[in-house]
Amino acid sequence: MRADSTAVPLGADVHLTIHVRVRERVAALDELIVPEVGTMHLLGDERHVRQGPGFTDIDETLTLEPVEAGATLIPGAYLDAIDGRTGKPTRFTANGVRIAVAAADDKAGGMLRRVALVLLGLLVATMGIVLAARTLQRRAPQRRAVAAARDPLPVLPAPSPRDAVREAFATYRRVPSRAALGRLRAALFAASGTRPGSTIRDAATATADAQLIVALRESEAAMFAAPGAREVGADELIETLEVWLQ
Repeated sequence: MRADSTAVPLGADVHLTIHVRVRERVAALDELIVPEVGTMHLLGDERHVRQGPGFTDIDETLTLEPVEAGATLIPGAYLDAIDGRTGKPTRFTANGVRIAVAAADDKAGGMLRRVALVLLGLLVATMGIVLAARTLQRRAPQRRAVAAARDPLPVLPAPSPRDAVREAFATYRRVPSRAALGRLRAALFAASGTRPGSTIRDAATATADAQLIVALRESEAAMFAAPGAREVGADELIETLEVWLQ
């Protein structure tokens, strides 16, 4: 897994490519689970398949938009499959990628630093003039500065599992890709009170919300059903969540 740039300015797009080689000829690799992208916005998801003698190369490219400055560590994509060497179920995980997002470029930062130094010099000179004037006015009464009281900052509540589903659903409606569907499915499992890797049976045991279980079944169909049935599962999932999130 690689990014076209690991250091980008805020507002610039970055492309994250996941490369998979399979030692057989396949038309698609729907079992590939793309990673969470943190605070970045998912703008697009493209998949390219190239076949050769006895192998298939698959490249899935995510277009991401950074919305916050700082470093973001994107975990590796993974694939659960039978290892042809051992015959056992195995999770194959790609490397993670760290992307640093800068709030401004170096030129702008240097210009701001120079402006700050000039303003600091003017401030020091002004303070010197004010102190000299106060020294001459020895008989003038001293004034006490009264600090203005500040209202405490409000404490925002942590987002609820339903809010996480609402945000993931909005992303999926905007960009209906497999990556967005995978994050929506993970948010639905979290809302049921189960951990990643759980089954629908686990979710049905953990929650009494029947409509949530229906949405989970429809997300499974949209993700893993036969190609003809995925579109039906996706449409049903959208209808169910529009009612459940009201």
